[in-house]
Amino acid sequence: MAEDPTKAGPPAGAGATPRTASGTEAVESHNAAAASTGEEPVEAPAPAYEDVTREKAPEQEHVIHVEDSGVTRDKHRQAGESFIRQQHTIPTTGKRMLTSKWEYIFFCMFYFSNNGAPIGSNGGALTQQLMNLQFPDGTIHWGGQDIPLKSQLLDVTGILFACQLVLLLVIGPYADYGNWRPWIMIIGQIILYICQFAMCGITRADQWEAAQVIQTIGTLATNIVTTFYAATFPGLIYNLPKIFESEQEVKAGTKTPEAHAEMDSYERSKLYNLVNITGSAIVVVTYAIAVGISAGIGYDDDKKIFTYRVLLGYFGAITLICTVPFFIVQKHRPGQQLPEGANWLTVGPKQVWSAAKSARHLNQCLLYLLAFFMLQETFGTYFQVTGILQNKLVNFSPLKINAMQLVADLSGGSGTVFVLLLQKKFRFSVKAGVFYGACMTLVPSLWGAIGYFTNTIGFHHEWEFWLAQCWNFQTAAWGSYQVTMISEVVPAPKAYMFFALFNMVGKTSGFIGPFVSSAIISRANDNPSAAYWFLFAMGSVGAFALYWCDTDKAKRDNAAYLEREANEYYSSQQLQKARLDEAEESNVKVA
Repeated sequence: MAEDPTKAGPPAGAGATPRTASGTEAVESHNAAAASTGEEPVEAPAPAYEDVTREKAPEQEHVIHVEDSGVTRDKHRQAGESFIRQQHTIPTTGKRMLTSKWEYIFFCMFYFSNNGAPIGSNGGALTQQLMNLQFPDGTIHWGGQDIPLKSQLLDVTGILFACQLVLLLVIGPYADYGNWRPWIMIIGQIILYICQFAMCGITRADQWEAAQVIQTIGTLATNIVTTFYAATFPGLIYNLPKIFESEQEVKAGTKTPEAHAEMDSYERSKLYNLVNITGSAIVVVTYAIAVGISAGIGYDDDKKIFTYRVLLGYFGAITLICTVPFFIVQKHRPGQQLPEGANWLTVGPKQVWSAAKSARHLNQCLLYLLAFFMLQETFGTYFQVTGILQNKLVNFSPLKINAMQLVADLSGGSGTVFVLLLQKKFRFSVKAGVFYGACMTLVPSLWGAIGYFTNTIGFHHEWEFWLAQCWNFQTAAWGSYQVTMISEVVPAPKAYMFFALFNMVGKTSGFIGPFVSSAIISRANDNPSAAYWFLFAMGSVGAFALYWCDTDKAKRDNAAYLEREANEYYSSQQLQKARLDEAEESNVKVA
C-alpha cells in the first residue's frame, strides 16, 4: 500500500523538483570556482518542497493519482510545485524587483482609463449623433451599397478589431523579452490622450468622418493599453514582498507548494478585484459630475454636440490624472533573455513557433482560449448592439447616457466588492468565480433574444436599459475573474505573448461578432433582436467549455512546456546563470 503523503515526506528524489536539484549543482560549481578566484560564495537554497503535515485527509483536500513511477503523488501539490518552477525556468535579463506600495495603488487607479475613458462612451455617442444629423433617413452609402446606420457602425467596429488583431500579432511575441514593454502602454496612452482632446474640436455634423476616424484610433489605443495592462498584473503579484517571502518558505520546507500557489492565486484575484472596484469608484464620482455638467449645459438638440465636447475634455483631464502617476513609479522589470545566437528580428516568430509546437501539450490553456472566445463574443457584441439601441432610444441624451453609465458602474463596483468579500471568506477558486460570471453574461443576451417574438420585453423600452445597467452587479464576476483566469492557465514568463493571444482571440470575436450581427440584422428586416440569438448560442458553448477547464493540469503543463523550451533554445551557460540567480534570491532579505 502506498504511503499517505500527509503523514510522511516523499521518497528520496520525489519531493524536490528538477530545477531545485540543478540549482544546487550550479551553486556548488560556482563556489568551487569562487574559492580559487577569491569571489564571495553563495548559499545553496534549502531543499525545496519538503513535506509539511496537513490536517485534512487527502480525500477531503485533494485528488490523488499514481504516476508512471508508481509513486503516489498529490495532483494539487504537483500543481503548486509546477507553479513555482515555471517562474525560474527561463533565463531573465536581470534580478527580481519587488513591487512597491505606490506601484500597487497607482496600478489600481490606472484602470479608470480602461474602464471609464470617454473615447468609447461619449466619443462613440458624439460620432453616432453627428451621423444621425448628417443622415436623417438612417441610411448611409457604405461599401458600395446603401445600408442602415446601425450596420455601418458595427462594420467599423469590426474593422477596428481587425486592426487590433494585426497590432497584437506583431507586438505580443516580442513583449516578453528585455525590459522595454512598459513603453507599449506609455505610447498607447499618449495616443489616447491626443484623441480624447482632438474630439473636442469636432463642431459640425459634416465632420462625422473625422470624428469616426479619431474615435476609432483612440479606441484602438485604449484596447492595446488594456491588453498589456492586464499582462502586467501577474508580475506585480509575483513580486509582492509577501509572495516573495512565501516562496522562500516553500524552498525552506516550512510551507507547502500548494499553499503558496493558492496564496498567489488569491492575491491575483484580490488585485484585479481591487482594480475593478477602484476603477468603478472613480468612474462613479466622475460620471456623477458629468451628469451635473450635462444638466448645467442643457438638453436641447442644438447643445448636445457642445455638451459632448465639454465632457470629452473633462474626461481627458481625469484620464491624465489617473494614469501618469503609474508611469512615474512603474519599475521596468526584467524579461526573458534572448537565446544565445538569436536576434530581435527573429526571436518573436521563434517564440510563436515554440508555443505552436507545444500547443497539444497546453490543452487546458487552449480550452480556456475557446471559452474566452465564445464568451467575449457574447458579451462584447452584446454591448455593441445594445449600446446602439440605447443611444437611439434615449435620443442621444448626454444626461441619460452618462446617468446610465453611472448606474452601470455603481452596480459593477458593488458586485465586485460582493464577490471579493465572498472570496475572502470562502476562498473559492478563480475558476468558480469566472464560471459564475460567465453564466450571468448569458442572461442579457437571452433577454434581448426574447424580444424577437414580443415587444413586451427584449430591449424595446427605456426601463430595460436601466435594468441592464443594474445587471452589472451579477456580471461583475466575469469582468473581475476572466483576466485572472488567463494568468491561471498560461506560462508565467510568457504572460505578454499569451495575454496578447487571448486578446487577439477576444477581439477577433469583436471582429466577427459585429459583422455577423450586422448581417443578421439586415436579413431580419433591420430587427436587432435577431442578433441576440446568435450571441446567446455562442455564450452557451463558451460556458460549457469553461466548465471542463482544469487549472491544476494547466500549471503542470506549463512547467513542462517551459522546461522543453529552455533546454531547446538556451545554452548551458545561460541556464546555469539562471540557477545561480535563483539561488542568490534565497539570500535576499525583504525590508
